[in-house]
Amino acid sequence: MFLNLLKPEEKSAYLTLARRVISADSTIAKEEQTLLEAMKRELELSDEGIDYLPDSLSIRELCDMFVSSKSKVSALMELIGIGFVDGQFVHQEKEVIYQIAESMGISKDETTMYIDWAKRVYVN
Repeated sequence: MFLNLLKPEEKSAYLTLARRVISADSTIAKEEQTLLEAMKRELELSDEGIDYLPDSLSIRELCDMFVSSKSKVSALMELIGIGFVDGQFVHQEKEVIYQIAESMGISKDETTMYIDWAKRVYVN
């Protein structure tokens, strides 16, 4: 939905963060895997075209790759959506989302607002 706003250099950082959100609860649900594949298509990336970034990069380092407020909010909202796709936005996923938001300079209150919005969109 918002991934088309990302610049080419932000796409790999986004997918790396998406994998961190998906694996936060140590379980990769079928819905999460399906959503990740859909996101790759939206980003117009094939498996061969994805430049996965090293797992050793911190969340802060990954978030520093986003250059504009628009791309940061777009990425964060999409990452929040990943948390809800399997119907269970668990504590571990929320913690990762708040870490990402903080690293992007997005306040906890604003992040909570985005989570509440996503809950209304995804949980019905």
